[in-house]
Amino acid sequence: MSGGPLCIGVLYPPNLDEARLRQLLGGLGRPVEVRLGHYEEDSATRLAKRRRDPTDALRAMAPSPSAETIAALADAEAVLALDVPVDLLALAPRLAWIQAFGAGVNQFDEDALWARQVRLTSAAGVGAPPIAEFVMGRILQVWKDFRGLDAKQQRHEWAFSPGRLLSGATIGIVGLGAIGSQVAQRARAFGLRVVATRRSWTPGTTSPLADELWGTDGLDALLEQSDIVVLSAPDTPETDNLIGAPQLARMKPGAVLCNVARGTLVDEDALVAALVDGWIRAAILDVARQEPLPPDHPLWDAPNVYISPHSSTSQDGYFDRVIELFARNVARFVAGERLVNLVEPARGY
Repeated sequence: MSGGPLCIGVLYPPNLDEARLRQLLGGLGRPVEVRLGHYEEDSATRLAKRRRDPTDALRAMAPSPSAETIAALADAEAVLALDVPVDLLALAPRLAWIQAFGAGVNQFDEDALWARQVRLTSAAGVGAPPIAEFVMGRILQVWKDFRGLDAKQQRHEWAFSPGRLLSGATIGIVGLGAIGSQVAQRARAFGLRVVATRRSWTPGTTSPLADELWGTDGLDALLEQSDIVVLSAPDTPETDNLIGAPQLARMKPGAVLCNVARGTLVDEDALVAALVDGWIRAAILDVARQEPLPPDHPLWDAPNVYISPHSSTSQDGYFDRVIELFARNVARFVAGERLVNLVEPARGY
């Protein structure tokens, strides 16, 4: 990192409040040059990048970077981005760090970044509060049978339809990170017993948010005890098909599965079978293995499935919080300190 001006390339959001960013970056002790060059890909291209499709195929799918994008990257040491061009490292020879705009980072070519010693940070935790609210809202929708009540209203039918008591049930949180912790806080307010797993767990580790806490090898115990299972673990090779037919069979009859992590965590064919068989009561899915979910996918018509198009987060204040996180990380970057939400190659998140 040189002692001259720090060049920052901002590829997202397109409506960046540049004055606000400059205000947050004041007092760094190093001049800052901000260059804007909007770059954004569609969901199909992101999915292809996550699959690690061949580079030539990705180039054919991805939008060509504009002149403004190329200029924003030319001297950039740091980049704020939702997506980056396929030939990023050629376009940004001075690049040292990427701040991702979202919690997921699998659309970035992490191997190529590590090879060039480019650091990558995520926005994990920024969207956690609204996601946790969404989880609790959907759980209440299932537990209190709001769909059934709405259907009776549409039929002008006045018929008593009691819901179930949520207090006293057990909620299992797979991945007690930023999102899982926010879910646990709200679950406790509803009187739920909380059990959870955390990858960084070591024997003897406890959490004030969980009645029981295990490492990843505690998944079976969590599934067997939980009336509700919430998936909030990262998308890694270890979590691919984390919930398949054997795990669904371990869940309590009538339990509810909620996935606000990534679609890759669930074997969707096995989930459809469990819903059709009535083994699990409902599935709350804000994510899918393929997004957008194809119109002819069996999940759409599976019984008691609650599908939403990756909508559990909220834009209320989200952009502001990401910009604030980015500004904090810029200060750390200039000072040579460890960055917040640094993605570690060994973990992949």
